[in-house]
Order: sequence, then C-alpha cells, then structure tokens
Amino acid sequence: MLAEKRYIWHPMLKEKAVEDRLYQNRILEKARQYNTLVVLPTALGKTVIALLLVLEKAGEGKIFFLAPTRPLVQQHHQTFLDKTWFDEGELALVTGRYPPNQRSALYKRARVVFATPQCVWNDLKSGLLRLDDVSLIIFDEAHRARGNYAYVGIATYYFRQCRKPLVLGLTASPGGSEEKIAEVCKNLGITAIEHRTDEDKDVRPYIQPIEVEWRRVKPPEQYLAVRDRLRQMLVERVKGLQALGVLTDKQPAFITRRDLVELNDELQRRLGSGEGGYLYQIKVQATAALSIAHMIELIESQGPETLEAFIEKTLKRMAMEGSKGHQSILNDPLFIEAKKALKNCMATQNPKVNELIKVLEAQIQAKPDSRLIVFTQYRDTVNALLKALNNNSWLKVERFIGQGEREGDPGMTQELQREVLEKLRGGEINVLIATSIAEEGLDIPEVDHVVFYEPVPSEIRYIQRRGRTGRRVAGKVTILIAEDTVDEAFYWSSISRARKMKRIISQLNRKLPELLQETVRPATTLMDYQPQKQQATTGIQNLQTQVPPTKKELWKPQTIQMKSLSQALKWLMEKLPNQTITIEEVVKQAAEEEDLERAAVETAIWRLTQQGQIYQPEPGKIRRI
Repeated sequence: MLAEKRYIWHPMLKEKAVEDRLYQNRILEKARQYNTLVVLPTALGKTVIALLLVLEKAGEGKIFFLAPTRPLVQQHHQTFLDKTWFDEGELALVTGRYPPNQRSALYKRARVVFATPQCVWNDLKSGLLRLDDVSLIIFDEAHRARGNYAYVGIATYYFRQCRKPLVLGLTASPGGSEEKIAEVCKNLGITAIEHRTDEDKDVRPYIQPIEVEWRRVKPPEQYLAVRDRLRQMLVERVKGLQALGVLTDKQPAFITRRDLVELNDELQRRLGSGEGGYLYQIKVQATAALSIAHMIELIESQGPETLEAFIEKTLKRMAMEGSKGHQSILNDPLFIEAKKALKNCMATQNPKVNELIKVLEAQIQAKPDSRLIVFTQYRDTVNALLKALNNNSWLKVERFIGQGEREGDPGMTQELQREVLEKLRGGEINVLIATSIAEEGLDIPEVDHVVFYEPVPSEIRYIQRRGRTGRRVAGKVTILIAEDTVDEAFYWSSISRARKMKRIISQLNRKLPELLQETVRPATTLMDYQPQKQQATTGIQNLQTQVPPTKKELWKPQTIQMKSLSQALKWLMEKLPNQTITIEEVVKQAAEEEDLERAAVETAIWRLTQQGQIYQPEPGKIRRI
C-alpha cells in the first residue's frame, strides 16, 4: 500500500510540486554536509533530492546541473520550470549548439545552469568558464565518471578553482565492483554514499511491484547452421592467434568475445605507443576474430535480418576500405557457406519475434490502454521488429533511437523523439521499440510492460531497462532468451552482477575511506597545470600525483626466429601438395624433414593464408590455391 501523500512547502516551490518523503529528507541531510553519491532505484526521485538541495544552495552561488545528453538536460530544465518559482532567465539551458559568446553570457546571468558535460569541459579548458563561485555541481548518471569522461575533468577543475565545493552524484546503478564504484567516488570527490533499495523500510511505501518473467525460445536449425560455420571460422582464427603466442591459456573453442575485446584493446595500446612488427599480423587476425564473434552473437540473439545488415553495411564496407581482417572473412570458404545458410534463415519464422508478438498481444488484450517498451541493442533489429509488428491490428508501433547517423540511418532528432514520446503518452501508439537511448534517465510516460528482446550482460543497463516500468503503477518485465546461446550467459551475468552490486553498495559507506586511499585511478590527460599547494581536503585531492596502474600483460609472445620462419615459408611453398592435407600432417612432415618447430610452421601457414596463396577448405585442413 502506497503512503499517503504529503507535500513540502518552500517559498521557491510551487504548491504541491514536491511530495514530502522521509527517505529523501534523510538523504538530503547527508548531501548538505558531504560530497554525496545518491544511489536510488529509478522513479524514486533522485532529481527531487537535487532540486531541494539546489533551493538551499542557490543563495550561496551559482549551480551547475549536468546530464549526459541534451534531452536529459532539457528534461531537468523543464522540471525546474514546472516545480519552482525561478524566473526563466535564471535557469539557463547550455549546450554546444550555442556559440561561445552566447554561452559565456548564459553562464554569467543564470543562477542554475543545465548543461551537457562536454560543453562545460570544453569551456573550462578554453578559459571561457571558471567555477570559483559555484556552490554546487550535480552530476546526473554519475556512474559515467570514469576514465576520460568529461565529468572527471569538470570535477578536477571544480576542486581546483572553488574554495567551498559541494558535489551531488545521482545514479540508479553505480557499477558492479568495488573498484568501479570507488573510481567514480574518487573522480567526483565523493566522501559519502546514500543508497536505498526496494526493501528499505523508508522506501517500501513508495515502491510499485514489478513482476519479472523470462521466456525461453528454441533457435531454428537454420540459425544454428549459420552459427556453427561461424564458430568454425572463429576457432581457426584463434588457432592462428595462438600460433603467434597469443591467448594460449585456453582451448580455442573456449576463447570468449571478452578475451578478444581485451586483446584488441591491448594491441591498440601497444601499436599506439609505437610498437609494430608482428603486432600488425596479430591485429589482422584479432580484428577478424572479433567480427566473427560479433556475427555469432547476432545470429543467436537478434536474428538473420540483423546479421545480414551487419554483413552488408559494415563487414563489406570495412573490407572495401582495406581492412585485411575483414577481407579474410569475405574470402573464407566457411563464410561463403555461412552466407548460403543465412539465405535459408530468411524463410524461417524467428521464434523470438513470434514470442514477442504473443507477449505484446496478451498485454493489450488484458489492459487495452497499456503502454509497452521493447528494448533491443541494435538499430537494425529495431527496424526488423518495426516491419514485423506493423501489420498487427492490436499494436500501434513507433521506433525510438538516438540522434547519430549509423550506417545510412540518420537517427531521430530531439523534436522527433519528443513527438514519439507524446504519442505514447497520448495513446496514439502503444508500443515503443527502443535502443539504449531510452534506458537512461528520460522521463518516459507510464509504461506497464517492458520487454527485453535480448538480455544485456551489464548490471547497469539491466537495472535501467527494468526501471522504465513500475514508476507510478505496477509493472511487468519480460526477458526473451534464445536457448543455449549467448543470451543465457548474458542473462545470468546481469542478474549476478546486479545482486553483487547491491551487496557492495550496502557495505561501501563503511569501506569508502579505505577504498579511496587504496584505489589507484588510471592516469588522465585532463590537466595542463600543476596542483596548487594550498588545497581543500577532498576525496579528489591527490589524483594527479598517483601512479598509473600496472597494465596486465595479456600474453607473452613466443619468439619465432625469422630464419626459422623463412625456412618454413620456403618449405611450404615447395612441399605443400596440391590436394587437401591436415595441418597436423604438415607440421609433422616439416619437423621430420627440416626439423622445423610447430610455431614456425603454423605461423607460416597463417601468413600464406592471409596472402591468399593457400586456403582452408575445412577446419584444420589446408590446400594450395
């Protein structure tokens, strides 16, 4: 049963604008005194806490309210216009669309500045803006304050320039590990964390129940045929990497997409620092392996339409632009087989789409005025679902995607996004098919049911998707899972990480001082000046003097003597028969005849394959072209 509504009175608040809630008042008490990170489930009023703190601090100096996207910044600006008696001129909306001289005037005139972080960061670096007289900075979606994100640089300037800084961070999901949460706290100078969960006594009266169900579907044999050929390709690429001494700690079939992402990141770092040579060979193979792993994920979790769109829009374009890794995929006989199998998929009903239609129809039949959101990761899937659902008489469907152009799709302008949300609010449409743009922060109209077209491996995104329902009325979440695919792993990963995050946050206030001392933040390139000696004691005090973390070594490359490699290349070109032969036979024969090591022979095979002089008609076998 929900608590009886009572309202806060303040001379700057409009009548009945803000409900009086005990947990918000308790959090506000802490936020007045300390740089505070507020962790609250979606729809429990993080923005209201920020608004109340703004009313208290507005007389002490200027206030900045930062949010990651323009629509979210506009939403906060509108909330203040709707709920407070600030004059419109006192509430400045600042984005990069305004020229510098206009932004400068807005900064000077306004009492509360609503802005995107990149815009503020750029103006701080250029000297257009200073934060000396800022009494409070609010960082919405504070979990983004990692690495080189603009929040980190703004906080650094703030603590450098302001004598009495105060920070308020807002998030529903700060991160899945102590290190990640501590990094956010350190980057924003946080010294206290206020968190609540659905189970807390002071929150429970305001929580709407959310029913969560997951529905498993069985992928068709045609999908599995494509997947199996792609897996064979991936194993062969991994074997090529292992022949170069990379990722040798696992069997090829057990190398994950995450392993490949970490490898690519490490390669990018080393190549960027001036290393080269054999690293370029590894990069070609690693790039191809990562693209193949991505294609496996698409056929398993999205469907053939999305995979085909990736091949046509991305894979072929990258190959045409000269990417050797992508060219090697297109020339692979197994890929040609996979493409033929993909054509057979198009005539097969996608079980996920069928199940999605059942879920949506059941909701509309049970409650005809329902509003639903279907989340998916990819625009191509959004377009495929839009096409599949548009002919259904029960469903009135629109898409909701970001502004940026993606592979010929121009995206949606802010005005189009606003119009679509108004249609949902007014009942002109009842189903929104959305990408991640709808996950974070936006005040989307009351939604009765959220559907995950695929699970996501991120605890942050799981919580944000889930939080789109149950805001003012009871809600439901349905998660579609393709059996025995990456969907299964992603689902359990997100659930496990969300539970782990709750445990970590519940203990973090006690451990925060210790973590802030011990956690080493990655080196930044944010400041071009030295810290002043006289500085207020804050959680961000000594960031610039910390030692960067030691980068873990992902591999120790085997050293292959160039002489041995040259001998192996020469031997292969002379001795390799015209008929198909197994790699094991070739390695054994080379060892017997020339005493060549396996690593040298396998590396030579890989190099000749990349050069198009030999190919693999099937896994583990090669043949001269």
